[in-house]
Order: sequence, then structure tokens, then C-alpha cells
Amino acid sequence: MKSKIAPIVGDASFRTFYRLNLNKNSKIIVYAQKEKYKNLIAYSAINQFLRDNKILAPKLYTHNYKKGLIVIEDFGDLSFHDVLLKQKNKFQISILNFDIFDELFP
Repeated sequence: MKSKIAPIVGDASFRTFYRLNLNKNSKIIVYAQKEKYKNLIAYSAINQFLRDNKILAPKLYTHNYKKGLIVIEDFGDLSFHDVLLKQKNKFQISILNFDIFDELFP
């Protein structure tokens, strides 16, 4: 079994992200050094809320909140922002954005 762990540029939080490659499968390891328990429980709860409401979010595979670790589904490197930038019809993007906000914030 061949494995590799590589850091991923994260968000502006106390979390650090790593990509775990196992053979041809990959998962994301999220590590929180500060506020371990609170930080990751909130992250997991938000992801579960999104999934329960049919909004695509990473699946939680396993967790150890006390050690500050969760393992989640890997969606790859392509961001939503990058997809929107590549669209030719900018008007359609604006409508999509408003539709998303209407769904999230009725």
C-alpha cells in the first residue's frame, strides 16, 4: 500500500488541511491545533447540516475531536470560484449566485 500526505493551503482559520493519498483514493485530513474540540465539532456540524439539506459538502469519515483531527471526503483541487471564472455567460453566473443565496437565506 502506497501512501502520501501533502499539505493543502487552508482557509483563514485555526485548521490545517492535508491530502492523504492511499493508492488511487484520497481523503482530506483536517487538523485543529487551537480550540480543537470546538473548532472541529462546528465544522462537522455545518457539513452535516449542508448534506442533510441536499447541499454538496464533504462526508465525514472519522474523527478524534480530542486530538483535533477529522478525516473528510476529498472533492479535489477545483474551487467553485474557479468554475465561475471559466463561465462565458457572466449573467448566468449572477443568476446562479442569487439562486444560491435565496436558498441559503430565505
